[in-house]
Amino acid sequence: MKLSLTLTALITCLCCLLSSNSFAAETAKAMAEPTKKVTKSIEKKSTAMQKVNINKASAEELQALKGIGQAKAKAIVDYRTKNGKFTDLKQLTMVTGIGEKLVSQNTENMSF
Repeated sequence: MKLSLTLTALITCLCCLLSSNSFAAETAKAMAEPTKKVTKSIEKKSTAMQKVNINKASAEELQALKGIGQAKAKAIVDYRTKNGKFTDLKQLTMVTGIGEKLVSQNTENMSF
């Protein structure tokens, strides 16, 4: 009788253990799913951004670039007006307030 109760208790514990592991795995999978959706959404938005032509864009259009506010956008337009079109991205660093880091952050979103 004791052996039968012990075996029953052992089988019950194993069943609980197996079902809780399965439940934990399903919960983890369900929690990860929304994260994947958000990541895909962000990737779509970043790839959907059209490139900003730095030789033709207005100050407002330049502000679509990361780290470019009203003052920096105006400085880019003023520099372009005074010195002519940009021929490469390194020229942007000659604009007051624009550094190499800012240029590298926006390289994929800029064109000439």
